[in-house]
Amino acid sequence: MIPDTASGRPAGGDATAPLPAERPSLRQRLRWFAGPNRLSIGAGQAIYLALLLVPIVWMAGYLFPPINHDVGAELDVAARWLAGEKLYIDIIDINTPLVFILHAVPELLARTSLDGPLWMSICTIFGVLMSAFYSVRALNFVPSAQTPLLRAFLPVTILFLLAVFPNDMFGQREHLLLIFGMPYLMLAAGRAEGAPSPRSLRIGIGIAAGIAFSLKPHFLLYAGLIELYVLYSVGWRRALRDALPWAMVGVFAAHIAFMLIVTPQYVTFLFPMILRFYSQIGDADTWDVITGGLMLPTLLVLVPLAAFSLFLSKSKLTRTIAVWVVCGVIICVVQSKGWRYQAMPALAGTLLLAAITIAEMIDRYLPHERTQQRLPVAVLTATFMILFYYQQALSNQPFSKQVNFEDSVTATLIHIVETQAPNKRILVLSPGIYPHYPLVNYTGAHMTMRFQTMWLLQGIYANCEEYAPLYNAPSQMSSAEKFIYSTVSQDFAQQRPDLIIVDKVAGIPRCQWRSFDYLEYFMRNPQFAQAFRHYQLYMEFDRYVIYTRR
Repeated sequence: MIPDTASGRPAGGDATAPLPAERPSLRQRLRWFAGPNRLSIGAGQAIYLALLLVPIVWMAGYLFPPINHDVGAELDVAARWLAGEKLYIDIIDINTPLVFILHAVPELLARTSLDGPLWMSICTIFGVLMSAFYSVRALNFVPSAQTPLLRAFLPVTILFLLAVFPNDMFGQREHLLLIFGMPYLMLAAGRAEGAPSPRSLRIGIGIAAGIAFSLKPHFLLYAGLIELYVLYSVGWRRALRDALPWAMVGVFAAHIAFMLIVTPQYVTFLFPMILRFYSQIGDADTWDVITGGLMLPTLLVLVPLAAFSLFLSKSKLTRTIAVWVVCGVIICVVQSKGWRYQAMPALAGTLLLAAITIAEMIDRYLPHERTQQRLPVAVLTATFMILFYYQQALSNQPFSKQVNFEDSVTATLIHIVETQAPNKRILVLSPGIYPHYPLVNYTGAHMTMRFQTMWLLQGIYANCEEYAPLYNAPSQMSSAEKFIYSTVSQDFAQQRPDLIIVDKVAGIPRCQWRSFDYLEYFMRNPQFAQAFRHYQLYMEFDRYVIYTRR
C-alpha cells in the first residue's frame, strides 16, 4: 500500500479508524519529575527524603564493634560504679560525675539484654534523632531561617553533622556536646532576634544544654559567651525573663551539688591533680595547636565567615554560630593537646556556618514563585550534601575501624584475654586508653587498679630536668606520685590479675638517655615485686609485653 500523504494512513484504509497511541519519549516520561525550570512536588519530596534517610541508615554502622575507646573507658567506670565501687576512690577518672551518670544508663539497660557498648550506640543514635528533631523545631522560631533554601538545607545539614561527621568519635564527650547542645544553638539565634517560643520548649532545651555544658568544665564557655550575645541583642530585662538560661543554671547547680555531696573527692582530691598534672600531657603546645592541621584551616575559614556574618548578613543565626565556633577554637587551644576529637565542635560549627552563609546569599536570588523554587533548592541542597560526604570520606575514611576490627590489636588482645585470663582480671600499664578499651568492655574483664591509664605518671614526669633521676625515690615523691605508686602496687597484690600487659611506649620523655619503663618503676615497690614473683613472660605482641600468672 502507498501511504496517503494527507492523512498519514495507508491508501484505501478506513479514515475513521483511531490513530495508534504514540509512545512517549524519555523526556516526556520524565516530565513528571522535572520541567524546564521546576520540579514536581513528589520528586522534590523524594530527593529530600533520600537526603534524610542516608544519615539515618548510616548510623547502623555504629552498631558494629568497636566503639570509641574513650567511650569504652567511661562505660567501664560507670559499670564499676554501679557494681559498688566508689567513684574517684576505688575507680579514678578525670571526667565529671555527670559523664558517668549518662554512661550508667546503657550499663543499666545492659542488665536486661545485649551489652553496654551496643546499648551506648543505640542510646547515642536515639539522642541524635531527638536532637535533630528538636533542632529543626527550634529553627521554626528563628525568623531569619524561614527562607526556602535554609528551611531545606539546615535539617539535613544538622543530621549530617550529628550522625555522619563524628565517624570514629561517635559517642565521645564532644559529640554528646553537639547532641545536647545543637537545639540550644538553633534556639539561641531566635532568642537573639527577639522571637517568641513556647516556654516548655525553652525549658526542655535549657535542661539539655545544661547537660551539654556540664560534661567538661571548659564547656561552660559556650553557655557564657552565647548568653552574653543574646543579652546584648535583646537587653537584660528580656534576657532575665527568659526561662531557658535559668533551666541551664538549674542543671549546673544540681551537678555542683552532686559533686559536693555525693562525690566530694572530685573537688577536693582529683580536680587539683587534673590542673597540676593532666595539663602536662600531650605532644603539642598552644602554638602547635594553633598552627596545626585542624585549627589553622578553621581559623582561616572562620575569619572571613565571621566578617560575612557581621557585615553582609542580617541574620543573627550566622552570628550565633560564629560565637559557637570561636568558643570551640578557644577551648581546643587552651587544652594544648591537639587531639582531633577536641576540635570536633569547632569543625562542625565551621561547616554549619559556611553552609548557612552561602545559603543565605543564594536565597536572595531564588525565584519568588514557589513552584520555580523547588528545582534550585533541591539541586543546591543535594549538591551541598554530596560535597559534605565527599569531604568526610577524604578526611576520615568511614567505618575503617569497624571494617578492620578483626585484624586490629584490640581483637588480638581480646583473644589472648579470653584464652589466658580465666578470671577475666587484667592489669594494663599504659599511657593510653586504646586498645585495652574497648577490650575490657567486650570481654567483661576487670582492671585490677583504680586508674585506667598512667596519665598521672605522664604528668609527673612530663619534663626531664638536668641531672634528674629517671625515677624519683619514694622519699622524694610528691603526695600524688606516692598515691599512684602505692595504690597500683596494693591493688595488684590484692586482686592478683590473670594477665599483666605492659606498654613498651611509656609516653614519657627519655631522661638521662634512658626510657621510662612502667614495670621497672613499680618493681621498686616491695609489695609489687613480691606479687610479681608469681608471673612469667607469656609473649611480646605489637608494643606490649604480656605476663601470665603461674
